[in-house]
Amino acid sequence: MSIPFDLWGQRGWASVEVAGESHYANQIRELFGKDLKPSGSEIVVTAQLVPDSRNRHDRNAIGVWVGNKQLGYLPREEAARYVPVLASLTAQGWLPQVSARVWGTEWSDYEDRRVTFRGSVRLDLAEPHMLVPVNLPPSGQHRLLPTGAAIQVTGEEKHLDALAPLLRPEGECWAYVSLHEMVEQTARTSRTVVEVRVDGSRVGQLTPKMSGELLPAIRHLAQVDVKTTARAIVKGNRIKSEVVLYVARAHELPDTWLGPAAPAAPAAPAQTQAHAPDFVPQVSPTSAVREHGPIPPAPSGIRFVVPANWPQPPAGWAPSPGWRPDPSWPAAPEGWQWWIPVWE
Repeated sequence: MSIPFDLWGQRGWASVEVAGESHYANQIRELFGKDLKPSGSEIVVTAQLVPDSRNRHDRNAIGVWVGNKQLGYLPREEAARYVPVLASLTAQGWLPQVSARVWGTEWSDYEDRRVTFRGSVRLDLAEPHMLVPVNLPPSGQHRLLPTGAAIQVTGEEKHLDALAPLLRPEGECWAYVSLHEMVEQTARTSRTVVEVRVDGSRVGQLTPKMSGELLPAIRHLAQVDVKTTARAIVKGNRIKSEVVLYVARAHELPDTWLGPAAPAAPAAPAQTQAHAPDFVPQVSPTSAVREHGPIPPAPSGIRFVVPANWPQPPAGWAPSPGWRPDPSWPAAPEGWQWWIPVWE
């Protein structure tokens, strides 16, 4: 049982062709159900990329699956490039997955009335070095902002020492960054901006305008002591680097990401005159008086927990919006508490 991992670098354009679809036409056809139009139909699904080292034709083979249906393989030359990264992920208990566009059409032969189906599959798959971030997410409770349009970070030239460990020979990489509200003092006034950090070190900040696009989300998570994290591309070399965030703006966040609304604070009672409470607890004269114990401090964060008979996620992992457990896993106990408070 593996934990699904959405590969990074997906841009919404499926350009990598899958090979061998003709051998899996029946499985591809089943994905459409009754929604296949005579003129052809296209659907978007989540596809899993599974290394198949026991394949007798190619030890680097990577199967393309949707659930329990195999749709084909990565082309041989592509599989050789991708297998080191994907095999490393699966060895750690992850199940790599990407968005896929599946096209299909069906027609009948008028002479013998046989139905013929033709399908194709394309994957939204980035280059191998852009599939996973080069660093680990921040320690403690954190939440990853959904992917969105680019936002340029400013001031990176002052923090080349913090960016140098992330640089790759390919010239670019994905990295986790954390976002923090800070007050910047200027000669005449002060302004609130977003500071960008990598592995706890400052690497720049956003302009006041761009900060305003993200501050509501950062403050929303800060109310429950959760750090805000984001995806960023780091480009350059040891003498010139830049950092670009790819995040959804606060007004673009879906309600499913925001979570339940916080309860409204009760209105303060009017201080005009004293009044008796509606209910006065009755204490028996013979009852012993017992003092209350101390109230514990507020938790410093929350942690996602899974049943003992599930694969245990890596430390600090939290499910992304819309994540669902593998159907093959045992059902969680009735009333299972997925989130627990922690004191650090």
